[in-house]
Amino acid sequence: MNVGETPFTELEVRHADSGFYEGHSLEIALLSKSIMVGLVIWALIWPANANGVLGSLNSQVLEVFNSFYIVIVGFFFFFLLVVAVLPSTCKRVMGRNGEAREFSNFSWFSMMFARV
Repeated sequence: MNVGETPFTELEVRHADSGFYEGHSLEIALLSKSIMVGLVIWALIWPANANGVLGSLNSQVLEVFNSFYIVIVGFFFFFLLVVAVLPSTCKRVMGRNGEAREFSNFSWFSMMFARV
């Protein structure tokens, strides 16, 4: 990257100012919905073709990324184990110093599994 260039993270993405997609990119939302509708229509009209192509694609993806997935899950488990064992991780404070917690542990646990 040359000096003076804006980084890729500074990419301007337009958002809808009002309506159903307010605060979201209308182009990205419509493109992803169009792809999903196309896949559903394809599977409804030609189910055998869709089953063959998507099954083949699924097996190829699993063949390529299966070992990667197993290794990443192992690293993640090891990371969580290290975080759980280290005593200093329990002393981390999220928020300002001296500020009381907004929710109890039970409330946080309930919110994790609540359907809103």
